[in-house]
Amino acid sequence: MGRPIIHTEVSRSWWNGSARTACGRTITRVTYVGYSWLGSSLTCPTCKALKKASK
Repeated sequence: MGRPIIHTEVSRSWWNGSARTACGRTITRVTYVGYSWLGSSLTCPTCKALKKASK
């Protein structure tokens, strides 16, 4: 198993706590919290590109 991928969260549901990411994924449960600046995980390339394009 490789390093976990960090997605950019766009919104969170009030009803069930699921998160919608910039790349369109819905994550129902967070299993790992990592910080990209520590080098412990990889950033999702799609989320990264969409975040950069929105600036």
